[in-house]
Amino acid sequence: MRIFTKPTDVLPLKSYSKNNCFSFLSLAIIGFALFFLYSCIQNVPGSTNNASSEKASAMSDKKASAVAQEGSESSTNSVGKKTGSGEDNSGKDVALQAAADHEALFAESKFPSAATCGTCHPKHYREWSVSSHSYAQLSPVYLSLSSEINELSSGSNGDFCLRCHSPIGANLGESPFMSNLDRHPTSREGITCVVCHRLNKDYNKRSGRLALEQGGLLEPVYGPMGNEEMARVLDNTDEYRVVTEEGKPGRKIHREVKKFASISQPVFCGTCHDVTLFNGFRLEEAFSEYRTSPAAARGTTCQDCHMGKEQGVASGYDVGPAAMVGGKPTKDRKVTSHFFAGPDYSVIHPGIFPHNAEAQEMASMREWLEFDHKAGWGTDEFEDKVTEDMKFPVRWDSVDDRYDAREILNKQFEHLAYARKLRLEVLRNGYHLGEVVTEQSNEEGIHFKVKVSNLTDGHNVPTGFTGERLVWLHVTVTDRDGKVVLESGDLDPNGDVRDRESTFVHNGELPLDGQLFDLRSRFVVSNLRGGERERIIPIPYPLITIPFVRPSVQSLVLSGEPGTERNHRRGIEPSGYRWAKYRVDDDALTGKGPYKAKIELKAGMAPANLVGAIQGRGFDYAMSAREVVDGVAAGYEILWEKEVSFKANN
Repeated sequence: MRIFTKPTDVLPLKSYSKNNCFSFLSLAIIGFALFFLYSCIQNVPGSTNNASSEKASAMSDKKASAVAQEGSESSTNSVGKKTGSGEDNSGKDVALQAAADHEALFAESKFPSAATCGTCHPKHYREWSVSSHSYAQLSPVYLSLSSEINELSSGSNGDFCLRCHSPIGANLGESPFMSNLDRHPTSREGITCVVCHRLNKDYNKRSGRLALEQGGLLEPVYGPMGNEEMARVLDNTDEYRVVTEEGKPGRKIHREVKKFASISQPVFCGTCHDVTLFNGFRLEEAFSEYRTSPAAARGTTCQDCHMGKEQGVASGYDVGPAAMVGGKPTKDRKVTSHFFAGPDYSVIHPGIFPHNAEAQEMASMREWLEFDHKAGWGTDEFEDKVTEDMKFPVRWDSVDDRYDAREILNKQFEHLAYARKLRLEVLRNGYHLGEVVTEQSNEEGIHFKVKVSNLTDGHNVPTGFTGERLVWLHVTVTDRDGKVVLESGDLDPNGDVRDRESTFVHNGELPLDGQLFDLRSRFVVSNLRGGERERIIPIPYPLITIPFVRPSVQSLVLSGEPGTERNHRRGIEPSGYRWAKYRVDDDALTGKGPYKAKIELKAGMAPANLVGAIQGRGFDYAMSAREVVDGVAAGYEILWEKEVSFKANN
């Protein structure tokens, strides 16, 4: 059985007459369609070059050896290194590196890095550095999904995804197909500091495309409090030891903090957390859900629940200094959390995430990818067994460097554990496994139902990209000897639940889970002859032209969705609940009661079938589909669990 073999859609065809197989008219229509398609492709300017460029920039697994080679040529080691062609090539390397350094300095002067901000805002930087916001652009799943959507839509989706996942990259004009290894460092920080604190306009539900105020560290930033405390600091430069002039030695600081009240309002979050495609397809509606919620009616904001003391509930805010300037704290004020807990988690090398200035100083991203932390590099257990003939990448040839790298990674693992704790906090504050009601328990079978509730009153659960969010019940019923008489919500060998998108179910190797309780939405597209079908990636197929994501030609005021595709939601409304119903028929009972049911409410970042659907694009950092899906499945969490007994003795 191949891992992640894409299912081939097979539709039952009925042949009522041999004469109906192919008529002359059908052949003529097909020929015309093929000719029209060929003409479209030939008339797209640069279509051949664009296609080859996009395919070349897709991160395939075949790049593993290339990544290793590029690591030895990274910026920290390439300057001044002679190549086999002698002094001329060495000089070219220096010139290229100088140009790259100049470009990086230019971008930093427009969009300062979060690491720069972290000098005076260590608390905020630490929280942000392991957040979903800081992972938004680094995610290999997102990057390959964006590439796959563009492939399926003939490139017409453009940078639609990039402009929310990396507003800096969009402002710099970076290609959505570019590997994160080649992006500007501030661009791959995703939703970094200046993305929010250099906005000065309300964009409402814009789906990204934000015009950020450009400027270096000295230029004004925008915040909810205004300039009062900043003015006090600048009036006491001897105490805080800061400068606000270019070229003057000392710790540089913003000249001004301009008040932007909207940064504390839900409409600010709605800029990216309501996503509507050009054709009217509503991919994400977290902000729209909030606007009609009880939380909005009483004035509770997104920030109250997601930037307070506790993730996922309105719990008030910490009080303390917003900055440490020159080692001295500023005045106490309301301090918000910048972790923004959500269902996402990292599947990439711990040397490159969480963001860590110490790790960035020690090695480049390519060099960190060469560091085999799973083999135990930098631990006594491994290093004591190293022999003289063992080879290491140039950057990690020194045992001291490997030990230093291990110390950094140990801190990274602690930081990831901190992130997992807060992720569980927000999920457990959103979902509740309620009562279990036994409706029948006798020799004729066992019938019972389980209540699953949305504990929040601010939006649905799951929310956001609901077609990607796995939330399901895993239920196992056993007799007194431990024999399983019912199991629902178990995973196939790929890590999927046994629904219609499971490759093993599609191929007939495992039965469909008919009693599955799953809150993940399904994307549905229209068929050419009417009816609908589920698709993992919802790109409709036009009859006479190549696929495009184009504006709808009809008003969507009444339908709210385009006629070609829709998001079939299965989530739970604010403060709502659902009942999951289960039954064990009499022929499945063993006669060895009492029976016991173990019920687990589980959550995960994404289904394995999504990884399978996009694996043709390859994955960044030269990761294989197996590596990605194993990382995704490793993050599946049990939110709540219960056990109940049934007295049926049959």
